[in-house]
Amino acid sequence: MLHAHAASGKPVSRCMSQAKLVVATVLALELLLVATAVADGPVALSGCPEACGNVSVPYPFGFRQGCFRKGFNLTCNETGHQPKLFLHDDVEVDAISLADGTVHVQSKTVHAAWSDPIRNGTRTPSLIYSNGSWFGGLTGTGGQQLAVSSEHNVFVVIGCNFIGYLVAPDPFCSAPRHVSACAALCDASSPGTEPEEYTSCSGVGCCRTIFKGDLDNMEAAAVYQVMFKHLVHDTEAVYPAWYTPSESVAAFIVDHEWFNGNAGVMLNNTFGSYDHWGSLSPVAVPTVLIWWLEQERDRDIVFYDPNISRRRCLSLNSVVTYVTGFAIRCSCLDGYEGNPYMRDGCQDIDECLQPVVYPCHGTCINMPGTYRCSAKKRIINLPGLITIIAIAAGFGLLFSVLGVGQVTKKLKKRRAKKFKQKFFKKNHGLLLQQLISSNKDIAEKMKIFSIEELEQATNKFDHNRILGCGGHGTVYKGILSDQRVVAIKKAKIVVQREIDQFINEVVILSQTNHRNVVKLFGCCLETEVPLLVYEFIPNGTLSYHSWPK
Repeated sequence: MLHAHAASGKPVSRCMSQAKLVVATVLALELLLVATAVADGPVALSGCPEACGNVSVPYPFGFRQGCFRKGFNLTCNETGHQPKLFLHDDVEVDAISLADGTVHVQSKTVHAAWSDPIRNGTRTPSLIYSNGSWFGGLTGTGGQQLAVSSEHNVFVVIGCNFIGYLVAPDPFCSAPRHVSACAALCDASSPGTEPEEYTSCSGVGCCRTIFKGDLDNMEAAAVYQVMFKHLVHDTEAVYPAWYTPSESVAAFIVDHEWFNGNAGVMLNNTFGSYDHWGSLSPVAVPTVLIWWLEQERDRDIVFYDPNISRRRCLSLNSVVTYVTGFAIRCSCLDGYEGNPYMRDGCQDIDECLQPVVYPCHGTCINMPGTYRCSAKKRIINLPGLITIIAIAAGFGLLFSVLGVGQVTKKLKKRRAKKFKQKFFKKNHGLLLQQLISSNKDIAEKMKIFSIEELEQATNKFDHNRILGCGGHGTVYKGILSDQRVVAIKKAKIVVQREIDQFINEVVILSQTNHRNVVKLFGCCLETEVPLLVYEFIPNGTLSYHSWPK
């Protein structure tokens, strides 16, 4: 509702009030044509708690029976003063993100001690091999859809003259596989160095390195092993009796952004004494896990919608993105926010309430998935006011009877256009346009068709136009506007890495001229999977022509 306000101490004239009433009437009639939602929808299933303490718990996660999907169950400990959320009882959860598919947890560090007996007045460090299990809430079983993020974390070793190894089980071999390793080195003069120098993890007393997870082979979802090897014994070094070497070593997988800001504090706590190295105490550090859904396993929540010709989650206004060949994640479309894994979870946002993000130098009107910014309306003089009100009322009645269908149609067209632009960009259409415009030979033999052209050529992909079906897709007979008879191949869903090689192979096929090879006239990139337009062969099929790999 719109309100007319007057500055303090300055009366508003009756003429101005009536004029503003007219403006409010016109705007109210326009607002009746669209449905808006200014509040975010629920993030958890009906009847399920949405948070544990200060941590939001969105579905598919949950901690009560019937509130989570298999593999996403958590524990909320409500016995203390502040409830805490845990992953498998002893790993505390700090945050869960639907947007980037991450879970922030507090993981334990792995420690090992070593012996350095005094013999003949000197310390002779003994060789040590030690190992332990790093545990960040992962079970190492196939049913859990959680893994350590190699993008957000680093492997860190803190100690003196130690090598730390990060080891993961190999699914194809009984022996474990080394994932990462780094060495933290010191010498006899290190304890005499001012502790202020130890404010970064640069290899002296502390080392860090990246590691590569392999989500396709499910290695990143396993429990890592940490192994230590002491280096002093290998050189048979002997230290003076006054020298106190590092009594322990620690290794951990940690969020690299957090560690960048806290490395100095951890090192000062460890090596804070001027005359000796200190001992490490067990601590917890923040670690980032990733989570996902599986295309086959979660078909009840992720599916192909023929009405919009794309994959989506339960929420109508959602879209699917591929993390790997089998792992997928959902998100809301632009202009919507909420939980895409729930029915009606993605709710329209009111862009007019966020003028900094969505600027409007006029009158802002929220619409489903977008907003409209109309020019500021001038104050209308009193003469002709009754006429304007009558006209506005008449137009309002007319719009309410006839305009709703037009508005709905326009909104559908706008949404369809947005999807076409998105798929065109995703399928590298801009790159193909650039190749065609820069190469005259390609331009003469290759054309980028619109989806409207191919729908008109096939009578909207009528079943009577089907020439054949196979494992890769369906082939339709079509007649273009220039009366050319063509065969249009509509392939099934492919993963993104196959589409990434698509453009180069299309260009190669369009240049191929051989009597045994069917000519490729062009393609359409405005659908989730590109469509191919071939020369029509009356006495043959396209079954032997494979989809570009």
